[in-house]
Amino acid sequence: MLFQYIFRNIKKRPFLNFIKVLGLALGLSGVLFISLFLKNELTYDSFHNKADRIYRLTYTNPGIFGNNHFARIYNSEQVPDLAAHFPEIENYARLAPLRGGVMMHNERYYSINEAFVCDSSFFRVFDTELLVGNKHTVLEAPGSMVVSEAFAQKVFGDESAVGKIISLPAGQFYARQTDFTVKGVMENFPQNSHFHPDLIATPAQDEISWWAYTYLLLKEHANPENITAGYSQFTALKAEEFGGESETKAYLQPITDIHLHSDKLREIEANSNMTNIYVLSVAAFILLLISMSNYASLNLGMAGFNNKFVTINRILGSTRNMNLKYFFAESLFIVLVSTLVALAIGVLVNSLIAHHFGIHLFRGNSSFIALVVSFFGLLGILSGLQPVLKQRVGQIQQGKQSLIKSNKIKVSQGIIISQYIFAIGLIVAVIIISRQNRFVLENSLGAGHKNIICFESVHANVQQKFEIFKSELLKHSSIESVSAMLEPPGGEANDMFPFEMEGYSKAEKERPNMIGVFPCDYSFAELFNLDFLSGNNFSQNNSDTEGSGEFLINETAMQFLNYNNPQEIIGKEFRLISPNPEVTVPQGKIVGVVKDFHLSSLKKRVEPLVLFKRDKLWLLNFVVSFKPGMRQTALSDISSLWQELFPAYPFIYEDVDVLYKKVYKTELLQARLLSIFTFISIFISSMGLLGISLLVSQQQTKEIGIRKVNGAKVSEILAMLNKDFIKWVVIAFVIATPIAYYAMNKWLENFAYKTTLSWWVFALSGMLALGIALLTVSWQSWRAATRNPVEALRYE
Repeated sequence: MLFQYIFRNIKKRPFLNFIKVLGLALGLSGVLFISLFLKNELTYDSFHNKADRIYRLTYTNPGIFGNNHFARIYNSEQVPDLAAHFPEIENYARLAPLRGGVMMHNERYYSINEAFVCDSSFFRVFDTELLVGNKHTVLEAPGSMVVSEAFAQKVFGDESAVGKIISLPAGQFYARQTDFTVKGVMENFPQNSHFHPDLIATPAQDEISWWAYTYLLLKEHANPENITAGYSQFTALKAEEFGGESETKAYLQPITDIHLHSDKLREIEANSNMTNIYVLSVAAFILLLISMSNYASLNLGMAGFNNKFVTINRILGSTRNMNLKYFFAESLFIVLVSTLVALAIGVLVNSLIAHHFGIHLFRGNSSFIALVVSFFGLLGILSGLQPVLKQRVGQIQQGKQSLIKSNKIKVSQGIIISQYIFAIGLIVAVIIISRQNRFVLENSLGAGHKNIICFESVHANVQQKFEIFKSELLKHSSIESVSAMLEPPGGEANDMFPFEMEGYSKAEKERPNMIGVFPCDYSFAELFNLDFLSGNNFSQNNSDTEGSGEFLINETAMQFLNYNNPQEIIGKEFRLISPNPEVTVPQGKIVGVVKDFHLSSLKKRVEPLVLFKRDKLWLLNFVVSFKPGMRQTALSDISSLWQELFPAYPFIYEDVDVLYKKVYKTELLQARLLSIFTFISIFISSMGLLGISLLVSQQQTKEIGIRKVNGAKVSEILAMLNKDFIKWVVIAFVIATPIAYYAMNKWLENFAYKTTLSWWVFALSGMLALGIALLTVSWQSWRAATRNPVEALRYE
């Protein structure tokens, strides 16, 4: 009997119940995916069994690299002595990046994204399953290599990889070819790892030295502060061997903190930050609150429809528990249907996220999903019991008339105002985050040019033929310009050289006599349309003789060199001192000053930078721009020439705008998620408002009829029905504006260069919220206002 009445009630009022189900389903979908995404972010690198004891070692030194903080250390050869010196260290693993971008097998080159020379202790520090091989012995021999499952499939297909030779070809970074023997195949590292190597290998000849990412495995209950505090004493003992670096300061960072709490130079991969976690957590809370408040307000409003059922049951002697059972059963049914709809939506959304972002949020999270769904369902059921929980025993005992009065539809203005405070705040957040994302993309190097592609980290053999590659490409009508540079768009120009300049004295500035350098082709400034403040571009020749070298500096470098007028520094004698005695940079003059350009993220300030030309050496990244509307022709021309000049090397390129989207991947994903959740929140709020407006108009049916009989106009009826809703949205706007301003101002602090918080953003958000609210309620208000007054007076 109970369920029969529930089904009859749902069939009798399908629209209102549809709003309930859809609102809960969308709310659950949003909360579930935010929760899964946050779990994924907060559990980075926690899959390692000893994650709580693994720390990454980094240094800073005022006299080295401008005191910049790198994610890797420059003197990794001292790590074995460091481990022997501190009893807290159980083991260590160093990851020295393999450079050059390619590996070779059977005279064919294969591109690599990440690859490292490592210590044989790699699998004693980190955890990943070996599909082939014994993790205790697989890296014991020099020149042993373990490849990832994906890389093994790419190189060897279905053949066994074990025993095969993979070579690191000679080139710019290596004097001779180095052969490695594949001893094992490992599973691909999980998505929530801060590094994903295609392969790892032990040194074939020499020991690991110079730059390496260094991880220390500490003993149980060891205090990492003992190592950082005692590091200066260790360097003092090693002063003669390591140059007396007594000013070096050591840092130990838990591996589980790297993804969200590290933004050092030369990170292995781009990390996220806690601001994104806070933003999405607030979004999840808002979505949950809006879903529950909307469902509760609809249940309270619709409680009046059940007066006859409740009253008759009371007259026939039913207890209050009977009413409780009814509302519990109805709420349970609505929640179950909503959950099924939410899971159906979730399966589709999860496949889209996995396809576009490579994140499988459902995989391995069945227990967590069940927990979130259960928690959401419990809150939904409690929200559905609001009509019973708000009844007073005295009102029930007063009989039918009193009960009907007590259950007259009461709109909770607090709920409506709260929903629109959150909705307006989310609209502001979406607009500002989208504006900032557009700002950083539009101000990045090559912004606005959709026709530029980049060949990243090409091999030294490819670099040697750059001049031929460039001259041959420019013969094609589809190609506009060709250049090359040390770092790709979105990369980090962190290399620094000592320098000398006419009229510059180190004593004038308390800063190291080093400056950032950026080798490039002479067409670099032209291809990327750099803005010249004074002087001229490079001459069209990459080979300079001693005394005739040409240098471009950015605006920040000009100020670093004690000049404020760009005209005054033109023609000054300038010299870069190469750290490699075998490689010299011709001395010459500063020929131009360019406006600061953003090669890397706008989260970092532009550093002083000197651009100089190179021939063959240090031109690791080729960039090609082609004429608008000729993309396919240009790609065909480039591919043909590449196969002719570099047949053994993979033809892999990336659009420059895509490179920058990778740099801001977290912010772009955040904006997309917030946009979706804002839409869901507004939709739920609007559906709730529509349901409330329907209930209000039904409650005032007689009043509307009497007013129309007495000559009231439709516009007056509309004003009467809508005025409260408008008032509530205005109150919500007044409360939401200062909160949203403070929150978004804090978010923008993550960027060194940012857009402004314009007043119109808040005004627009308020107008959008008001417009959506008016459109939502006016439809129902218009129907009520234009209804035949005779029908209205027959109501009830």
